[in-house]
Amino acid sequence: MNRIGIYRTVFPIISETFIDQQARALRRFEPVMIMRNQLGAVDLNHIALGNLPLGRLRTTLFALTGAPVLFGQPQQFENIRVLHAHFGPDATYALPLARALRVPLVVTFHGFDCTSQWQEMLTSGRISDLRFLLMKKALRKGATKVIAVSKFIERLLLEQGYPRDKVVHHYIGVDTDKFCPSSEKGRERYILCVGRHTEKKGIDTLLRGFARISNKHEDVTLIQVGSGHLTSELTNLARTLDIAERVRFLGARPSSEVLELMQGAEVFVLPSQTARGGDSEALGIVFNEASACEIPIVATRHGGIPEAVIDGETGYLVEEGDDSQLAEYMDLLLTDRALAQRMGQRGRGYVCEVFDLKKQTAKLEKLYVEIS
Repeated sequence: MNRIGIYRTVFPIISETFIDQQARALRRFEPVMIMRNQLGAVDLNHIALGNLPLGRLRTTLFALTGAPVLFGQPQQFENIRVLHAHFGPDATYALPLARALRVPLVVTFHGFDCTSQWQEMLTSGRISDLRFLLMKKALRKGATKVIAVSKFIERLLLEQGYPRDKVVHHYIGVDTDKFCPSSEKGRERYILCVGRHTEKKGIDTLLRGFARISNKHEDVTLIQVGSGHLTSELTNLARTLDIAERVRFLGARPSSEVLELMQGAEVFVLPSQTARGGDSEALGIVFNEASACEIPIVATRHGGIPEAVIDGETGYLVEEGDDSQLAEYMDLLLTDRALAQRMGQRGRGYVCEVFDLKKQTAKLEKLYVEIS
């Protein structure tokens, strides 16, 4: 069987299960994960620089040079027909490898890689970001196809000079067999938020909004899944707002636990916002996962979120940073359970129609065939 090389510099990352799920959904091609550093167990066929002899030296040299010769053993790449890199900075490392293998390069842009301001990337301290800034022109020229995960990202890529004939709008799918409603709800009533503790996720706005309604809904808890550099700041804010005993910060959790939490939630809330450096939400696949579980959404008119959440049908959208309106809609959905149920059901129908993993991956494989 012909193979697709899927490149991610560091893999697997707990917040990026969509890469693994998309790879597993391939039917016409066999996926081979290609990475510089392997963070944990990978039960797909994979090639990791860090696992080869002189792994640390190889990975350091690759970070600095991107030289494909460091992978060695060309037979590892036999029958690879397309190289597919996730995220723009990673694609600058995949580009020389694609040239060495003489195969087309597909790049998926997921958000920060085309929303962050160049000053933010220049000062991030990551070699990969600096390399990305230096190689943008080469990437625009060398990539065969550039995938935008939302119409919002598609517009930005075109504005940034990526050729119209190379840019493809393609939603990453959700496994609607896995993410589905539960036949039974637990006794605990809770609002669920899944998002890293970064400025972009707007979790401080959620805490302020929940504080506005916590006394009205004394039997409702806020459960937050995620971690990051703002964890201490957010837990301190919960104490300041006197809701610390009503908020459960669970940290980063595996996908299986997130699924169970989604299936038991009454409302899913994530009020994303534009970070000071420009980083914005490309779409937010977590919204699609929650909708697939028939959970109504409260989110923001931000980035690509309006493509994932139909305002007034599958949930409600508020302006960035508006904790008052956020509280109003959380209150409404917690109070009117029939409304919440209708919105949840509409949300699942929308995801099954537009974001189903099998349908979307079949479209992706059609693209692979066209260019290979």
